[in-house]
Amino acid sequence: MGWYELAKVVHFMGLIALFGFFVIYARAGERLRAAGTLGEARTWLGMLEATRGMLPGGAGMFIVSGAAMAALRWRGAYPFMVVGFATLLVMWVLWALVGARHLRAMRDVIGDGEGPVSPAIARAILDPTPWGTVGALNGAALGVLFVMTTKVGWVAAIAIVVLVAALVGGVFTTLVRRRRDGVVGGRVGVAA
Repeated sequence: MGWYELAKVVHFMGLIALFGFFVIYARAGERLRAAGTLGEARTWLGMLEATRGMLPGGAGMFIVSGAAMAALRWRGAYPFMVVGFATLLVMWVLWALVGARHLRAMRDVIGDGEGPVSPAIARAILDPTPWGTVGALNGAALGVLFVMTTKVGWVAAIAIVVLVAALVGGVFTTLVRRRRDGVVGGRVGVAA
């Protein structure tokens, strides 16, 4: 096996880590937002916390392996490479500034107590901005996957990543906002 093929294996490992993060985060996040007791909330928050290293680790594997593949085979600044690298760096920063902070904030507000999830705790868990941000990161990653596969030009590459990120982030934000408004308004059974 040559160096390029080895770099490609690491690239696929990054893909598995990154999309594994998004799948687990979306599913466990849905359960956390629906938790009725602090014990349930802690359980699902623990699942989210277990994914904490998957996004930065997957992004790191992508960046290192992508740079290696670019140096070994691809000469020049192709749109799929530049947009992919830039998107990964933005994802890394946004995760650190928004996603990881939200995990810590939820851990602090949930604490070690028992009983039902209070309205104040529900508001912290159901803050739509961080959930929408993670949704946008998911969409950006899906957009980059499409761009990497199709090798479109500059304008299309940038537009695809931005539009898919906005679409998925908007859907996440809307769903969480609806659940939050249902909890604050006293309605039960609003899915998010």
